[in-house]
Amino acid sequence: MGDKNDTRNNVVLNNTSFSHEEKSNIILYILGIMCFKFAFESLGSSISLMAQARFSKEFALTMTPVLTSCFNIMQCICSIAAAQLLTRFRTNVILAFSMFCFAIFALILIIIDASTGGKLPIDGSKFSEGHWSPWILFPIYLPMGGCLGVLELVRRVLPRDIVGENPEKLKKMDANVHIFYEIAGTAGAFASAATIKKMGPVYALILIPILFTAAGFIWLKIKHNPNAPSDINRNLGLKSSDRGSAFYLFFYSVKRGAQIVFSERRFIWLIPGYVLPFVFHRFIENVIFPTFAKQVLNEGSYSGILLGGSNFGELLGAFSVLLLASKVYTPLPFVRFDAVALMTLWIFPYLPVHDPLKWALYALPLMIVLSSGWAAGDVSLVAYIQSRLHSVNINANEGTSPLGCVMAFLYSSYIITFTILSIPLGRVFDSYKAQGRTRESFLYIAGVMMTIGAVIIFACTFIPRHSFAINPKVDPDDVVAEETDNKNDEKGPANLVEAISMA
Repeated sequence: MGDKNDTRNNVVLNNTSFSHEEKSNIILYILGIMCFKFAFESLGSSISLMAQARFSKEFALTMTPVLTSCFNIMQCICSIAAAQLLTRFRTNVILAFSMFCFAIFALILIIIDASTGGKLPIDGSKFSEGHWSPWILFPIYLPMGGCLGVLELVRRVLPRDIVGENPEKLKKMDANVHIFYEIAGTAGAFASAATIKKMGPVYALILIPILFTAAGFIWLKIKHNPNAPSDINRNLGLKSSDRGSAFYLFFYSVKRGAQIVFSERRFIWLIPGYVLPFVFHRFIENVIFPTFAKQVLNEGSYSGILLGGSNFGELLGAFSVLLLASKVYTPLPFVRFDAVALMTLWIFPYLPVHDPLKWALYALPLMIVLSSGWAAGDVSLVAYIQSRLHSVNINANEGTSPLGCVMAFLYSSYIITFTILSIPLGRVFDSYKAQGRTRESFLYIAGVMMTIGAVIIFACTFIPRHSFAINPKVDPDDVVAEETDNKNDEKGPANLVEAISMA
């Protein structure tokens, strides 16, 4: 009986061509994710511009990173809670429901603005915004973060429900989804510059209720696959006590992940090497771009131009890792390039601003370089973690995996670090703005602070053994671990190329 099951499983795994139903489901999934990404790119800039314009001048720039921090915290909390939903409902239904809720909150904000005097630019007239308290942003923006947390968790599970556990199919699907996802993100960022300038930050969100609702209905059309792993788990009839508490497992995973990271030299460098670039990238896109566009360029919509270049850079960075994976053996060269690329931020305090639009266009290629460095480092680091952690032992009864534990710890470290840094950095912005020297604040934040961070990131890449070469080879300790692991028949990614495809 066991031999028959093994044979059946081998047949399934060896069949790498998509069936007609799988192709249809993949197309539907890609259409939905493109609708989501295109509209989502207007959210961060719009919320930041609203906060800067509506909060008191004394602390308006402080509230921008505070909002982003609270948004990230809600995203983390709700992604944990969403794990329980996966045992009860189909993944595409959960995904669609999160989109509908997200769309409702965006629509509520637009209705509030319209009901308090806001008007769309009709017949060539300029838009006008309503009169409402900026504190309304918290009960609206934070639930949006919760919806995004649900989506970010579930959309990483849905591909397995569409094509099963065949690794070749998953690689092909993930590659296609990633390409179209970044294309939509780049187009959406550039489009947000035009919509924010024409309609204002509030009404620029009109695409969210429209396209998110469309994405939800598209995902509802994904046909049910009764053989999907998540559906099989739902049909097992497991008791809630057997599943364990999602929150308990998360916090336990964070603790276990910290133990793994701090226990070995090959992992400890990930704390500054992975967390700091993640924090800087989010701070650059969500705080520096909109703040500079609004306060220095005096045209908040131009943050969309900078964001579009950033998204395109992420696409190029991910492709560069795939192209060079067989020649670059570890993520260390990519992380070093990421650290050097942070030097491009010196243009914010020093590149003269004669024409705001020309400044944004001059900065565009540098933002592509900046984000390509981050994306290359991020993708290669995730692949590195995946390809090394299968040699770490963990008790199977704990309900966690080494990869899940380490990623939970690193993501939690990112949330905590971003939150700790956001308030004092926001106060720096506000302090210089009160003195009429807003641009000088970018000398210390975009220049000095990022340079110090870049030095720390660059230095940490010399912590692993044999890392002083320009293109270091694989740590011999990892090879030994992999050989030992293979003897125990615990299979993981065979090499960095395969791991990158899984990332």
